[in-house]
Amino acid sequence: MTLFLRSLGAFLAGTMAIGGFHPFELWFLPLLSLVIIIVIARDLGLKYRIYLCYLYGLGFLLPLLHWSSTYVGALPWLILATGFALFYCLLAVGTLRSRASLVLFPFAFALAEGLRAIAPFGGFGWGRFGFSQLDGPLQEWLRIGGVALTGLVVALSAALLVRLRRETLLVLPLVFVGMLGVVPASATTVGEPYRIGLIQGGVSQLGLEFNATPRDVFRRHFEETDRLLGRTSVDLVLWPENASDIDPLQDAEIRGQLARLTRKNEVPIVIGAVTQGVAGPENVSLFFDGDGVLQSTYQKRDLVPFGEYVPLRGLATSISSLAESVKDFVPGSEITVHEIEGVRFAPLICYEILDDRVSWDNLEGSNIGVVQTNNATFGRSWQSGQQFQMTRVRAFESQMPFVVAATTGDTALISKDGLVQSRIEKFEQGSLVVEVSPSRPTPPKIAPEWILTLAALVMIGALLRRLSMRR
Repeated sequence: MTLFLRSLGAFLAGTMAIGGFHPFELWFLPLLSLVIIIVIARDLGLKYRIYLCYLYGLGFLLPLLHWSSTYVGALPWLILATGFALFYCLLAVGTLRSRASLVLFPFAFALAEGLRAIAPFGGFGWGRFGFSQLDGPLQEWLRIGGVALTGLVVALSAALLVRLRRETLLVLPLVFVGMLGVVPASATTVGEPYRIGLIQGGVSQLGLEFNATPRDVFRRHFEETDRLLGRTSVDLVLWPENASDIDPLQDAEIRGQLARLTRKNEVPIVIGAVTQGVAGPENVSLFFDGDGVLQSTYQKRDLVPFGEYVPLRGLATSISSLAESVKDFVPGSEITVHEIEGVRFAPLICYEILDDRVSWDNLEGSNIGVVQTNNATFGRSWQSGQQFQMTRVRAFESQMPFVVAATTGDTALISKDGLVQSRIEKFEQGSLVVEVSPSRPTPPKIAPEWILTLAALVMIGALLRRLSMRR
């Protein structure tokens, strides 16, 4: 096979991997894509394997992350995809003909995904293969070791399939059923069902200027809530992220409207808002009780680089003039739990659903999962669907029901098994009343830090062994 055909095959194998994610969600395609890249690269020298594995990463990330160019142009998208594709060069270490590939390839893949999720600037783990396995035979691994371990198991499965020998034929079935007997016990409910009204107020226009008229966005959510409470009763109302980009703690008109709404209906409300702190703007979740009194504030801890703050601002501005318009938000430093009549939750705000550690830490003190998100910035792209897919995974991981309030969708109730029980269609203004039974969280037992550390140690050991053999 010529190098050109290998190059084309490596790129297309990467492109195949996006089939595991929204809107396709076919769990077997990421696994099959890894089989192909191993077969294409395994009989070449190291430098060619590095080259092909980079093309694989590029073929995967370019189409997967295309939504990031929706309103900011191609250059930031290309930098994001070509930069993070470099992590996939690590796969070259494991694309071998020898039995060592059965160990090296899955750990090289786990290291690539783990590093991509934490660096640079806090990382960007969008598209980790564990997020694609919810509806496949490997899904129980999510409850054992989360997205990180599940990605490693996907890579191990690919390595075993490539080496279909007698010994691997015995091991491969264990990958798919080996979690039997070690799956965490099913979550138990800890309270009576709780009625929550989810508000999807929508925006006047999609895009970066979705909140150019913030009072209109607030009005949409306010009026939708008023209509909901006029026809039924709920125990709590939940608004999405950015529902009030006018600081409700400083703006008398907004604060007065919220107070009248809660007092009139004697119902607490949790809203996503932007407040103006001493050090700068803050992306927050505010809980007002039935008397309109602010009870607790959760401040988003994991901010979006280049979206909510700009690292290397001088360089970023030279690449895109849009960087000048981004105000640096201030990250939160504490986990604040909203507690309402026995229901407790530390909300995950949009991008935080991507972060294993933030997600698990927030859910530890919660008995329902709550996501407040704004997807209006990315229009009608795949972004919101891919993020919703991740939320389903978090529900399955923790064995907790999740409620999602989104500006433009998906606003939904997700069961503890990751199943969508009800939702509002995308880009429709409306409300949804759901009943949620509080549950005790059962997070995965194997932390992502352990998997990343073990993968790094395996790679270092392989490097030292190779160096010693050269002497």
